[in-house]
Order: sequence, then C-alpha cells, then structure tokens
Amino acid sequence: MSMGAAAEQFGINIQYCMSLPRHILQALQIPRVTHARASDDYATHLENQKKSQWNIGISSMLADAVGLAPFKDVLWSTSVQPGSPYGSSSKEILPDREILIATLSTGPVGPGDGINYVNIESIMKCCRQDGLILKPDRPITTINTLIADWASNNGVVQGELYSTQTMINDRTFHIIFASAMKRDYTIYPSMIGSEGGIIWSYDNAQMTSTFDDTHPLDVLANKCDDLSICLWYVSPLWQFNGPMRTKYALLGEWGKWTVVSQQRFTSITTNKEKTQATITVQGIASEIVPVVIFHSILHSVTVNCSISTLNGQANVVITPTNVVCS
Repeated sequence: MSMGAAAEQFGINIQYCMSLPRHILQALQIPRVTHARASDDYATHLENQKKSQWNIGISSMLADAVGLAPFKDVLWSTSVQPGSPYGSSSKEILPDREILIATLSTGPVGPGDGINYVNIESIMKCCRQDGLILKPDRPITTINTLIADWASNNGVVQGELYSTQTMINDRTFHIIFASAMKRDYTIYPSMIGSEGGIIWSYDNAQMTSTFDDTHPLDVLANKCDDLSICLWYVSPLWQFNGPMRTKYALLGEWGKWTVVSQQRFTSITTNKEKTQATITVQGIASEIVPVVIFHSILHSVTVNCSISTLNGQANVVITPTNVVCS
C-alpha cells in the first residue's frame, strides 16, 4: 500500500512481477497498479524449449478480472542469438507466437533481443508506425470449453485455445488462437461470445468462410501443434438496401496481429438509406494503412489508406458496387 501511495504522489504507474493472487487482489486498492506479469521468466523457455512460457490464457483471467493488463515478459524476435547469457543451446522456436501473444495480452510488448538481432518487421506487426500497440479490448484468454475438459482428462491441458475481441460502435470482432493442441475441437460462435459472421485465417484474407451454428470452426491438433500458430478472425456482416442486397464486412488491417482495434478504427457508420458505409481509420500523418474489406460483389478488397496530415484520419467508403479510401 505504501508503494502505491508513493506512486500516486509522483504520478508513476506500477507493474507487478511474479505476484501471488493476494497481491493481484490487493491491487484493487492501489489504482497505480496497471499491469502484472502473467508468465514465468522468459529465460526458462529459452533454456528449455519444451517448457512453454507464452501460455498465459489462464493466468490472464485473474489479471483481467481486476482490471490489470497481463504482461508476457520479454521475448526474442529472432530464433537464435549467439553470445546470449542463456547458453549455446538457447533458442526461440517460434518468435511470431511470442509477439502475437504479447500483443493480444493488452500488456506491454517487450523485445529482449541482443544488439543486431531485432527483427523489426516481425515486431512492427504489433503496432502502428508510431509504436502505439494495436490491442483487442480485453486480454486473450482460454476458451471455457478447454477449461471444462480438464476435469475429464485428469487435469491434463488439451492445448492452448484462446479468444479475445474488439468492439467498434456496437459490433464485435473476435480473434481465435490455437497452438500446442493435443486433440481436435469444434468451435461454435456462442463459445466465444460471437453472433457469427465470416471467418478467415491470418495468412489468407482472400479466403473467407461463413461462421455460424451450422458452419463451426474445426481446430485440428495435427495442424495447430507445438511448432505452429493457428489464428482466425471473425467479422460481423452488414447488408445494404437495394436490389443487389450487397453484404460487406471489415476484415481489418492487413499485416497486423490485431486486425481490428480501437487504436486504428474509430467508427463504422451507415447512412440513413443504408446504401453507403464509412469506416474511419486513424494513424500518424502520411502513414499508409492497408485495409481489407469483404464485399459480396467484389470479394476481398484491399484499399491503401493514406492518413491525412490535417486530422490524422482517413475514410474507407463502401457502396453496393465499390470500395475506396479517401
């Protein structure tokens, strides 16, 4: 409590490290505590690649419940870094998984690379050009079905299957992540709090599928294994008035882990006649933002939006027959 009082006096925020549950609960009385480590030390993973350190889907639940952002600890963006203090066998087997989980945790993204080993391209998937992290609205956490299965599997975790979400206006966009799966799962919209829509894999925005109660997502253990990332995005569908009944969806910003975030998209509005939609994009002056739109006539369309030097925004305008950025 005294540390919290001092932090308040000097305007400093606090991140807890290796805190016990009682410390996390005590943070309810200390407003200056904003983050907490949700993982073991990253060094344990570098020294023994079989020991997962990125799997924070359960521990993040407690932090999120009391309003704290979980921190995954630092990470390597390059697999092998000779001369590191962790020994010649130290290795990061899947750097993208580390950066992805750190980004979706809503906490800090902490590159811990040695000099000249930073993979800038990989790290920049977490943020805007100015370094602002593109985050979901809540930390990524384990899907309840997986937790319930512990009871029928002698407490053995059947994999890491997580979800999170972002809300723009009154519509919700979801993310589903899977890795180190031990068995197959079928995911329905209700299992992640979704109303359904269209779904696509992070590595192919051109291939979208329906996601609803009759078209669930199959998560396969032989694909989403220890050495792989499986990541899907779910977007709600809208429909225009008019004879063509065109449907459209915001798929998001191509090349970022959080494709739809409040740090990038501020609003989605439709005119009174429901014949035109406008998506407002924000960023830094002259930043180029590739925005992917699903359009039932044009299919998947990518428009490159140049952020205005006047107001730091751009607008994606969608009609029944066209998609442009202005």
